Amino acid sequence: MEGYQTNNLEANNAEDENLKYILYKYLRYWPWFLISVLIFLLVAVLYLKYATPIYRTTSEVKILKDDEGGIDLSGLSNTSTLFNYNKVNLENEIQIFKSKRLQRDVIRKLNLNTSYYEVSSFEEELLFGENVPFKVEWLRVDYSELEDIVYEVNFKNDSVFTLYNENKDATFTYSLRDTINKFSTSFILKPKISSNTNLTNSSYKIVYHTEDKLLNYLAKNLIIEPIGDKSDILRLSINGPNRYKNEAIVNTLIDVFNLDGIEDNRLISKRTKEFVEERLELLVQDLDTVESGLVEFKEKNDVVTVESSVEELFNKEASSEAEKFKIETQLALANDFEELLKSQTEYDLLPANLGIESKAINELTNKYNELIIEKNRLLVSSTEENPVVLKLNDKLEQLKNNILVSLDSYLKGLRTSYARLKGRENQYSGEINSLPQKEKELKTILRQQGIKERLYLFLLQKREEAALSYAITSPTIKIVDYAYTNTLPVAPRKKIIILAGLMLGLLLPFGVLYLKFLFKTSVENREDLENYLERRIPIIGEIPLLAASHPKLITKSDQSILAESFRIVRTNIISQFKRNGAKHDKVIFVTSSIKGEGKTFTALNLSKIFSSFSKKVLLIGCDLRNPQIHQYFEINKNIPGLSDFLNSNSSDFSKYIQQSSSHFENLDILYSGSVPPNPAELLLKNDKFSELIRDAREAYDYIIVDTAPTVYVTDSLLISDNADVTVYMVKQDMTDKKLIDHIKNLNKDNKLNNISIVLNGVKNDVNYGYGYGYASDDENKDPFWKFW
Repeated sequence: MEGYQTNNLEANNAEDENLKYILYKYLRYWPWFLISVLIFLLVAVLYLKYATPIYRTTSEVKILKDDEGGIDLSGLSNTSTLFNYNKVNLENEIQIFKSKRLQRDVIRKLNLNTSYYEVSSFEEELLFGENVPFKVEWLRVDYSELEDIVYEVNFKNDSVFTLYNENKDATFTYSLRDTINKFSTSFILKPKISSNTNLTNSSYKIVYHTEDKLLNYLAKNLIIEPIGDKSDILRLSINGPNRYKNEAIVNTLIDVFNLDGIEDNRLISKRTKEFVEERLELLVQDLDTVESGLVEFKEKNDVVTVESSVEELFNKEASSEAEKFKIETQLALANDFEELLKSQTEYDLLPANLGIESKAINELTNKYNELIIEKNRLLVSSTEENPVVLKLNDKLEQLKNNILVSLDSYLKGLRTSYARLKGRENQYSGEINSLPQKEKELKTILRQQGIKERLYLFLLQKREEAALSYAITSPTIKIVDYAYTNTLPVAPRKKIIILAGLMLGLLLPFGVLYLKFLFKTSVENREDLENYLERRIPIIGEIPLLAASHPKLITKSDQSILAESFRIVRTNIISQFKRNGAKHDKVIFVTSSIKGEGKTFTALNLSKIFSSFSKKVLLIGCDLRNPQIHQYFEINKNIPGLSDFLNSNSSDFSKYIQQSSSHFENLDILYSGSVPPNPAELLLKNDKFSELIRDAREAYDYIIVDTAPTVYVTDSLLISDNADVTVYMVKQDMTDKKLIDHIKNLNKDNKLNNISIVLNGVKNDVNYGYGYGYASDDENKDPFWKFW
């Protein structure tokens, strides 16, 4: 259990160290992040300064509904209301608001085809209304052009200006009120009398938009939506760079919508007035005929007044006649209305309030007209095949049938009443038969005259009522709030732009560094190496990257950063010896994975640093295939050495030792010698190399062996048992990370004894650990931006 907890703690510590390593790996480049953030924030600030602000304008309107709701069918077997049409269909109203017909009216009323911009060095400001110092009157425009027509005007003074086309490849000079015929257009620039703007040295851009583009702009930017599911209020909003233009568009659209609804409601009154006027024309002819007959009868028969002796009888008859007249009037109106309804081939508005004394018929007629208006408004933005239109047709057919049924029932009742009154009239007529024939004929004529006169006056009254209804039709909407624009623009949003600049400023260097780290396959620094080694192999030192002019070999009493780094390596090797025991504290193999990682350079300087410690040191060049030690001393590479000793029959290697070439009295060098054809076999020949090491252990305090790279050849592995410590070289920015797995496998399989890593080529701009060169402050001084 304790072992499990220990492993768990080690794993957590490893994760923490890995997180710190990743964090520090990016923080080393904090100036990149700072510069990137400053640049992007500057770009964001400039964008906010010169970007055109977009304002949102909103308005709210309530769609009014009729006071009466539903279809009252009480005249049909006392049935109740079947349908409720009282609730406003907001979807229909929204589609009417968005219809191209209404939006086209808005474009023409506000002259939106022409846009004016004031041009400055870095921005263009849209002008509208009173802010425009002049007006363009278009005389001719080439409508075949699908793109906007753009001109730029530069005023030299208050009346003279230079005209440019969009590409500025043609210029012309004109004065205000001149007729300009250029670029397939003809127009006049007229000054506004009310404008006090000084036009001298000012620049403006004039843009002519096609109507289709403006319709598309309104369709895209105009938003109409209900404020709630149960509300009759619609919210209209539009975004644009000029708040006054936004408000004008919204308010004008509301006015156009209201007038359109009023015109729809006037159609009923107009149809009623037309019907009454048609009946009046016929009635005037009938009345004229009756009056002419009365004049002729009186002149012929010399009759002026009715005799008072029959006053009582005629009073009774008059009462009956009044009721009969009322029924005849209703019969005439109902028959005419029935004929009109049956003669309709298409659904059309019916005359309302004709005087038919049937509540059911009047209510059905009103609902029929309401459905006709709703259908006509819906057809503005849809077709006859629309499911909603088809549904309305079904409702209209049902209403029409209900009206005909109600009329038939109503006519039957009237005829029954008329027959009863006719019988009563016959009774009175029998009594009147005893009167003189002339008086009877006069009464008949007077009765016809009275009927026609009362009907004429009744229709005149209905005509006036229809005319008044047409003139004072109520509005279809109520404005809750007129168009209002918030003073704060909705775009660009300052906080979001600044935040985006900050995020991009951080993400760009992070992305670049991430790609750099992702595609960089070589070891980058000590932390990188430790991370890949998983801290299973010790790193005993770091060798700095030297400038080309810097000496590659250390000297006696050397206090340079190079000498200090090798002293640290020496100290750590001695510590390794102490852990290994007294019998394993002399032989040091120096090897690497590939050529060029600095093993010969390290072996040579390491031998010097050990010899300066008053110890007798032997340096053996064991890289028989590619010897390099001789180059540091500028001597012939074929100087007798190890390969010559191994090929000889002699067991005394001392005669191959060079003692004076290194200027270190305690350092002896056994060069590689001439390059043999079979290095591997030569090293294993008669176990002579092992005997050499055993003899050297007796004569020297330390033996340092420069061996061959382990990836290319197996030479180093064949003689690895002779090493007490193996110094394995890894070079920064050169050793591929895949080779670290090779090193770990060598260590895991014990193919090399006591592997310790030395990191070579550490750059001065990277903190490689121990502050080498502490004796020289100038040489070790960090850059101003390094804070760890």
